[in-house]
Amino acid sequence: MSILITGINGFIGKNLSRILSRSKRKVIPSRGGRIHIRGKKGDSDWTLDVTNEDSLKNYQDEKIDYIIHLAAKTSIEDSVKNPYSTFFNNIVGTLNLLEFARTKHIENFIFISTYLYGKPEYLPIDENHPLKPHSPYNSSKLIGEKMCENYAQEYGLNVVSLRPFCIYGPDNKASSLVQKAITAINKSEVMVLSGLKTRRDFLYVDDLVELIIKIIDNFPNNYNVYNVGYGVSYNIGDVAKRIALLLNKEIKIRYKKSKENEILDMTADISKVSKKFDWNPKIDLDSGLKLIVKELFEK
Repeated sequence: MSILITGINGFIGKNLSRILSRSKRKVIPSRGGRIHIRGKKGDSDWTLDVTNEDSLKNYQDEKIDYIIHLAAKTSIEDSVKNPYSTFFNNIVGTLNLLEFARTKHIENFIFISTYLYGKPEYLPIDENHPLKPHSPYNSSKLIGEKMCENYAQEYGLNVVSLRPFCIYGPDNKASSLVQKAITAINKSEVMVLSGLKTRRDFLYVDDLVELIIKIIDNFPNNYNVYNVGYGVSYNIGDVAKRIALLLNKEIKIRYKKSKENEILDMTADISKVSKKFDWNPKIDLDSGLKLIVKELFEK
């Protein structure tokens, strides 16, 4: 079993590669920069740009059974400031990989999408909820999903699109809520939060990785889309207070005034993915936060 992972230097990619590499699965990493291909005599480094289909030619001789497409520009704020870059990278990169899978007869493709529902009309949110992407980033992911669905229908690819809610864990980007809270509390700075009533559904990254492995081992046919979360939402102020307690420090919180269309709550209905792959999250919020603090401060 050989797996090509794009975005392997990212938060999810690092954790996925770490766990997959412990198994007998061969991981072919693509970092969007310098690429190291394992298992070849005289291991070689290549430069891969998923937006440049010619760079994928370096993989023509590789046996690949699965593609896991993580590489993307993921900042909502940056996508608002520079939509062209986000649309170009996320759409063209996904299209090139789908075309590569089609022409190389790689049947199984996992696309990491995102939360696409905007301000929810009901909770918890299932996969049938109306789609209302609220930024260029979210819109680029919806377009990616549509392309995946088309390639599955027209060319016989088996594609799974995952819609993660809030994934957290060690090595997450500094802009994530948990990492921002840890940094602010540790430095005795004021923690600025989006709203007094804002709630989010947090899933520890190892639970997401476990799900991806279960999908690989029992890949469904055709096109399928699944929400991915813990299935419970938490007030973000309460999350920050839990982190402060773990760090044994006081917390200073300032809340911004909520905007008219701000998403106050996002809770995932995970019944579809749980039933299909016999998967349920194992790491609750308190346990996950303890793991992060241990990783960061108890080395």
